[in-house]
Formats: sequence, C-alpha cells, structure tokens
Amino acid sequence: MSATVLIVEDAPESLAMIAGYLAENGFRTLCAASGAELRNRLQSAQPDIILLDVNLPDDDGITLARQLRLGERFGLIFVTGRDSDEDVLAGLEAGGDDYVTKPINLRTLLARIRSVLRRSREPVITFDGWILDVVRRELFRPTGQLVELTSGEFNILVALASRQMQPVSRDFLLDVISNRDPREISGHTVDNLIARLRKKMLHEGKDAPIVTIRGVGYALMPEQSRGDTPAG
Repeated sequence: MSATVLIVEDAPESLAMIAGYLAENGFRTLCAASGAELRNRLQSAQPDIILLDVNLPDDDGITLARQLRLGERFGLIFVTGRDSDEDVLAGLEAGGDDYVTKPINLRTLLARIRSVLRRSREPVITFDGWILDVVRRELFRPTGQLVELTSGEFNILVALASRQMQPVSRDFLLDVISNRDPREISGHTVDNLIARLRKKMLHEGKDAPIVTIRGVGYALMPEQSRGDTPAG
C-alpha cells in the first residue's frame, strides 16, 4: 500500500504542484489550506506523513504542531520560507523530522519524505547498552530508563547509531535535520544538538558515547574503543 501524505499549504499553486508530483511518484495525497482544515482532515484521516507550512493564514505551523502533538503521531516535515537557525531548531523541537525551506526542489522533497518513512520502519538499534527504538522514537539507558529527546536530537542520534564506529560529518548530520545547503548555514545547529545529546546521555558518571572526530565530525563509539580515537 502506498504511503499517504497530508500537504498543508495555503498557496494553491504550491499545493497543486506538490500534490501532483507526489501522486506521480506513487503517493496518496490529502490537502489542507489552513490549520482548521488540517484539524478537520485528522478527524477522519491517518496520514503517514504531514508536510506542514509554517506560515498559515489562521495558525503558526510550529505552534500547531506542538498543540496537536503532530510529531508524536505522524512523520512531520515543516515546509517554509523561514530559514534562520532559530526557526530550524524551533521546528525540530516542535517534533519535526525535517525542515525544508522554500523555494522547494521537488526531487529533494521526495527524497526527504522517503527518508522519514524509511527511518520510521527501521528496527531497534543497540549500542554500549543503550537501546534506540526507531519505530517508537524512544531512547533507553542501559538501566532501562527512558531519555526524553527532541526530534532533532533523536534524528541525529539515529544517523550516528546507523553508522556506529564510523565518523559522520557535520554536513551529513545537517542534511539529516534540514535540506538547507550547509554552505549557507553555520555548523552550530548540529553542534548545539550534539552538546544537548551529550548532556542528556551522561550515565552513572560516564560520558555519552558520542566522540568528536577532529576535522571530520562525530561518531558513536563504545567506551572500550575510545582510547585510539583521534577525538576532541
């Protein structure tokens, strides 16, 4: 069965363009032009993923996502012309799996949608005693306690966990949380999310299993393997 995408966009031309392109690529599409229409759609529809414009005529998309807990219930990609670091972080912290800026490249948007759907179907990942449930989007300590993560933190951790022991560049991690050209945005967005992950993943006096690879980026590294790593 094809995945269902709910497109929330108030510009008729953009709405028709996105819906038509996704339909051509095998998706079932639903449309809404406002926050009120989104609410009405969700009373009877169960989309696999929502494309949510931030600047709606009757709502702010980020506020709407928080109020309806959209990121906890569906795949969620913000689609907006607002492109500051603060906007990206706000969207990710409101539960967004990704943040796509306008003007939209349809092929890139399609890749983002497929990536979010793929991540939602991956199995549980374990590392250094930690358990990362990608389907339920939950992280558990080696002792079993749940660790609360924002969507951006979770997505970065999944990217690192999927390539354990292998360094992952800042540009790649930025690509995981946003479609924006890394040449046009500071790497601080990724660095801030990594710093917050490390703080949350302190465990029984031990540092988080995330190391900095100088000149490259970051890696998820088991404790016993960190001694030979050129980390900072």
